[in-house]
Amino acid sequence: MKITSVILAAGQGTRMRSTLPKVLHPILGKPLIWYAIRAAYQATKEPPVVVVGHQADRVRDDVDQDAHFVTQAERLGTGHAVQQAENILRGKSDLILVTYADMPLISPETLENLIDAHRDHDGPISVLTLIAEDARGFGRIIRGAQDDVLAIVEEAQATPEQKAIRELNTGVMCFNADWLWDALPRVELSPKGEYYLTDLVAIAVEDNKKVQ
Repeated sequence: MKITSVILAAGQGTRMRSTLPKVLHPILGKPLIWYAIRAAYQATKEPPVVVVGHQADRVRDDVDQDAHFVTQAERLGTGHAVQQAENILRGKSDLILVTYADMPLISPETLENLIDAHRDHDGPISVLTLIAEDARGFGRIIRGAQDDVLAIVEEAQATPEQKAIRELNTGVMCFNADWLWDALPRVELSPKGEYYLTDLVAIAVEDNKKVQ
């Protein structure tokens, strides 16, 4: 079974107030993206596909690791970003692991555990979540009576009851590749003008498929 990671690295990082692309900010002498690529490669044993956008050429030039690059010319959300990898991955990988270039503390072991859990799961999506008292603006995980994930609700759209939920979405997901590429065009444009990868959870549930 071939597993490939798609690393999202197209964002501008405006909150950092820096001309340097967010993913190139250094930690312990290495840029943020270095840690993401290393973890993804160790977990999947395949060079990841990195989706670049803001200052794409600079990011490409500064990465000295084994990776493929695709460009998200218009930043239209995480779902749209993952779609940019379809042309080079459709039919060539069984599972797609989606991670982020600005999360240097996620270890290869955590990613491997998610992949292993997904292999033992008969649904198309597995979601990496965390439990925390401080939600920090993360989306909330909505579960059903059978403990399956029914939806991921962004904090801005969450009700007061949903905001009280302490299981949070990290954004890291593992997908059955064929299902992913067929489902992404079904994601609808959000009120913010973006296509959210997290909306795939609701699409899977609509199709009577399990999400864990």
